[in-house]
Amino acid sequence: MTREFTLTAMIVVALATVSACNKTPEPPAGSSGSNLLAMGSGTKPAAPPVAPSALPMGITWEDPPGWPREAKQRMMRKATYTVPRAKGDSEDGELAVFYFGAGQGGSVEDNVQRWVKQFDKRKPEEPRRADRSANGLKQHTVEIDEGTYDPGTMGGMQQSKPKPDYALLGAIVEAPSGSYFFKLTGPKATVKASKEQFYKFLDSIKPG
Repeated sequence: MTREFTLTAMIVVALATVSACNKTPEPPAGSSGSNLLAMGSGTKPAAPPVAPSALPMGITWEDPPGWPREAKQRMMRKATYTVPRAKGDSEDGELAVFYFGAGQGGSVEDNVQRWVKQFDKRKPEEPRRADRSANGLKQHTVEIDEGTYDPGTMGGMQQSKPKPDYALLGAIVEAPSGSYFFKLTGPKATVKASKEQFYKFLDSIKPG
């Protein structure tokens, strides 16, 4: 009788030990919900999020409503948007976003003059220029109302034929990660009709 009782007690103790080992251990005080899930799944607790100041500082923006973003990637471009043509124009406009890296791409003045020279008979002082800011970022804008637009060559290859009655809206945004270049070109009526939305787009740009 004593032997049977002892054997039974040993079995009960063994089962209790196995049951205790299968339980999820209680998390330490102050554990977050993500750590709880990690511990329950048998993996290590999730690492704490990186402080924003330690992340690379780029920019973000909101895609302009009604301006489709091209899915394909183009050389030296961060994004390309189609600007729907205005009534009477034969083709759409285009908004191109360029970024070449920190300290790359040339100065604000160099780029403004490059854009001006892509239009015939435009004097360097003729386009309208302004400085503005949005969300703590400096923006330098330029507007060319009309002219024959010739983007010139890139890599020794002609990009397109000169286009008469074209216009430009441009902006250079200074960010901690470098300058970003926003260039909208198209038939002058299309560009004029897109002006308000272009500036709303600039207002959406913020540090990323």
